[in-house]
Amino acid sequence: MNFHKVLIVFAILFCLGFGIYEISLFVNSGRNMSLMLGITFAILGSGMLYYLVHLDRFLGAKKK
Repeated sequence: MNFHKVLIVFAILFCLGFGIYEISLFVNSGRNMSLMLGITFAILGSGMLYYLVHLDRFLGAKKK
């Protein structure tokens, strides 16, 4: 696994973790901003996960 993939994995973990944290804050406090942040970071984490799975295609690597 190269360094680029490692950074993407850490970004995914951060986004999904922060999204879960903010959603749990929303459940406890009812603040709408926490819900918006939670959903936004969950979507960002999911998008980066899609990017990681299809990284070779995004970088233009040819299949053997």
